[in-house]
Amino acid sequence: MLPDKKRLLILIAWVICFSQFAWSQIELGGTPRSFGNRAFLKPDTVIQLLSPDLQAIALEDQLDAGFEKPYRIGVAVNTQLNPSNSGVWDEVGDGGRIWRLHLGCRGAVALGIDYSSFHLPAGSDLFIYNPGYEKVAGAFTSSNNTHGHSFSTRPLPGDEIILEYYQPDGSQEKPLIEISGINLIYRGMDIGSERNADNFGGSGPCEVNVNCQEGEAWKPQAKGVVRILTRVNGQSFWCSGSLVNNTRLDFSPIILTANHCSEGPGTVSSPTDLDKWIFYFNYEAPSCAKPASEPVIQSMTGASKLASSQNPVVMGSDFYLLRLNDEIPISYNPFFNGWRTSDVTSATGVGIHHPEGDIKKISTYTQPLTSGTWESPGGTHWLVKWAQTTDGFGVTEAGSSGSPIFDSDGFVIGTLTGGDSGCTSTDGTDYYGKVAFSWESNGTVDSMQLKPWLDPMNLGRSTLNGMSRVVQFEASTEFIPIGEMVDFFDRSYAEASEWHWHFEGGEPSEANVQNPTGIRYASFGKFAVSLRVKYQFGPDVLVDSLTKQDYIQVKALVYPNPTNGKISIFTNSLNNENFRVEVFSPLGKLVKSEEWIEKPDPLVELDLPAYGNLFILRITRGSDVQIEKIAVVRELQH
Repeated sequence: MLPDKKRLLILIAWVICFSQFAWSQIELGGTPRSFGNRAFLKPDTVIQLLSPDLQAIALEDQLDAGFEKPYRIGVAVNTQLNPSNSGVWDEVGDGGRIWRLHLGCRGAVALGIDYSSFHLPAGSDLFIYNPGYEKVAGAFTSSNNTHGHSFSTRPLPGDEIILEYYQPDGSQEKPLIEISGINLIYRGMDIGSERNADNFGGSGPCEVNVNCQEGEAWKPQAKGVVRILTRVNGQSFWCSGSLVNNTRLDFSPIILTANHCSEGPGTVSSPTDLDKWIFYFNYEAPSCAKPASEPVIQSMTGASKLASSQNPVVMGSDFYLLRLNDEIPISYNPFFNGWRTSDVTSATGVGIHHPEGDIKKISTYTQPLTSGTWESPGGTHWLVKWAQTTDGFGVTEAGSSGSPIFDSDGFVIGTLTGGDSGCTSTDGTDYYGKVAFSWESNGTVDSMQLKPWLDPMNLGRSTLNGMSRVVQFEASTEFIPIGEMVDFFDRSYAEASEWHWHFEGGEPSEANVQNPTGIRYASFGKFAVSLRVKYQFGPDVLVDSLTKQDYIQVKALVYPNPTNGKISIFTNSLNNENFRVEVFSPLGKLVKSEEWIEKPDPLVELDLPAYGNLFILRITRGSDVQIEKIAVVRELQH
C-alpha cells in the first residue's frame, strides 16, 4: 500500500533532462556552474594564440571580391590543447570538478573552437562562453559525442573565449576534449556595427527583413532557409541554403546549397571540413523592425555530402546537396521546402537568404525569369531582376550564395550562384542554378544529380509540396510521485487519422486513441514517450513520429518529512540496477552512504545521523538521480 503523499511536506526534485541525439551538436541550454559562485575559482591565465597576418588576408579578400566566391569570414589557428596539458582545475562543492581553459587571439571579431575528437563521460557537460559572461554556447554532454569525428562549436563574439568542463563526483572516465585549433572570425559577425544599425551581419541598407509584409505569404518557405557557416581547409565562409523535401516524406534533414560554397583556393570541403559546417535555423527578426538584440541561436553542426555539380571543366548548375548528421529538433519548427523539376519560367516569386551572414532577408521579383548560363552550357541558370517593394529593395550579397529562389507556387526552382545586384546596383542581374538542370543533367552518376536523393521512390514527380513536422504532444504533468497518473494530449499540426502511443514504464504501455488518459507510473525513474501519427498529405499518406526521451520524471517517495531521524524510501525498484542513497550535510559533506545490489524490495528504511537538523539526500538508480532536503525534529532531552 502506498504511503499518503500528503505526509510529505517537502519534495524538491533536482533533475537534469536532456533530449538524446546520436552524435549531435545540438546545444542543450543551461548555465555553467561557475556563474553561480565565481569566488571559488582559481585565477586563470589567458593562452594567447598567434594571430595570422590579417592585413594579408584582407588583401586576398579584396582580390577575391571581383570573382564569384563565397564570403570568407574566418581562418583556422592551429593548436593542440586538452585538459591534461592546459587550463585550470577547481573543486566544486558537490564533490565534482571544473576544468577551465581561457583562450585569446588578438584581432578576432569572434572565436569558435575546433576539435579533432570529442567524448564526454555520462553526467558531465561542457560550456563555452566569453569573459564577460554575456554569450554562452552549450551545454554539450555525452549526447554530443562524435565517436572519433571532428567538429566545431559555434563562434562567440570577442577575441577571448573560455571553455568550462564539469566532471561529476565519482566519475572514473576521463573526457576526450582534443582542441585542434580556433576558428578566428575576422569579419562578417559585426557585433555592434552601425553599418545597417542592426548589430548583426551588416548587410546593405536596402535589404528587407523576411518578416516584413513582403514575407507574409512566404512564412513556411522562410522556415526552411538556413544560414550556413561553411569550412573549407580551415577557412570559414558564409552561405545560405534550404531544407528540401523528398518523396519518402520521411523528414530527412537534406540541405540544398551551391557547389561553390564548398570550394576554396585550390581545394574543396573534405569530410572533416563538413563535420564542422554549422547550420543556423530561424536566424531572423521577429517582425519587420530591426531587432534590438540577436535572435536566439538554434544551430546544428556537421553534415555529409550527397551530390554536387562539381566538375573540373564546367560549373553546371552549381548545386551542392548535403544531409545533416542529426535529425532536426522539432522545437526548431523546420519546414522542408518543396521543389519543381520542370524547366518552366515563373512570372513572380521571391528569394530568401542571409546576405553577409545577416538575419534572414527576402527579395521579390515581379517580371518573368529568363533562361541563361553562368560559365556553363546553355540553359543551366535562371536570370532574375529584383523589384522595389514597400519596405525596401531586396537584392543579394555575398553570403546569399546557395539560397533558394521560389516560383509563384512556392516551389524551389534554383539556387544562387551569383550576380551583380546590390544596394548600389539594384538593377543588376542574379543567376540561380536551375533545379530542372540539377535534377539529372549535370552528370550521369548519382553523386552529380538531385533526382536519386529527392525522388528516392522513383515516382517521376515534377513537383513535391513542402511540409512541416506534424507530430507534437504534451503531458498534463511531467513530474509525478510514484503511483500517480498522467494524461496525454495530441498537439499535432495536422488532423491525423491514426495514433499510436508508447509509454515507457507506463501502465498501460500503449494506446491507439488521440488523447489517452490515466497512464499510471509505478516506478522511480525517467521514461520516454513516443507518438506516431498517420495523416493525409495531399495525394500521399504521411507517417510522422516523435519520441521525447526522459519525458516523464517519476520521483521516489521519501517520508516522513520532517522526521524524528528515520525515513522510508519507496522506489518500486524491481529490477537489476543498483540503488544507492547518500546523505550530505548542508555544506555538502558526505556523512552516510548505503547501497543495495539488485534490490528486491521496493521499500527501504534509513536512519539519519544522530546530529544535525537538515540533510540532503541523493538517491541514485542507474542514471536516475533525485535530490531531497530532509528536516529532522529531534525530541528535547530533559
